[in-house]
Parts: sequence; structure tokens; C-alpha cells
Amino acid sequence: MRLSIPRFWRKRFDYYSVRISECLDCGRRFYPRRSVCPYCRSRNVRVIPSKGIGEVLTYTISYYRLEGYEEVIPKIIALIKLVEGPVLIGELVDVDISEVREGLKVEAVLRRLKSEDPAGLIYYGIKFRPTVG
Repeated sequence: MRLSIPRFWRKRFDYYSVRISECLDCGRRFYPRRSVCPYCRSRNVRVIPSKGIGEVLTYTISYYRLEGYEEVIPKIIALIKLVEGPVLIGELVDVDISEVREGLKVEAVLRRLKSEDPAGLIYYGIKFRPTVG
């Protein structure tokens, strides 16, 4: 499946950084970013950049192969609670399966998502790795 270049470009901020929304009426923060608060329905919402730091709440290991992603087996998918509060789903990279555990501190990093073909476009996005230090 090919991604539309204009569509990918329009969503580049969502692919290249972790941005969350904060309701200025009720004070809650949520992900993914929205223009209406899902808690109080206020439209008084602002988008703020996240530090991209959090911890693993739970995780699963997938051995399922999608065409074009064969080199990414196994894939570790985790529920990550950001320090700002929201919980999101992210892929863990640069970590051995035996080191993954609940409570693992992680940080957002920019990584390759996919490539159309050897001479085609390369798409990048956010994944998570254990914090350094």
C-alpha cells in the first residue's frame, strides 16, 4: 500500500513529533490531538508538544508479518504513559525482548516506518526506545 505524499506531508507534525492537546477549560490532556475536548466537549483546546518521555504500562510482542515489514520481526507494541499524562500506543525499538518490562522508562525517537521500494520514498515516524542514562 502506497502512502500519498501530500497526505503524509500534511500530517508531518503528527509523524515527526508527539503532540498532545490540553483543554483550557477542564485542564485535561489527551492524545491524539483533537480540536474538541473528549471529556467536557469544550472547543477551548490548545496543542502542546510533548517531551516524548514516558513509561511502559503494558506491552505485547507480535510475530505477525506484513508485506514490506518482514525485517521488523518480532515487533514490540506498548501502551506508554507520557509524563504529561496521556496514554498512547507505540512501537519499542533498540531494546532486547528480555529487557522489556512494565515500568520501563522510554523516550520518543524518529525512526524509519517504511519505504516504497529501494529507490522510492522513505517514510519516518515516532517510535520509542529505552531512555539513555
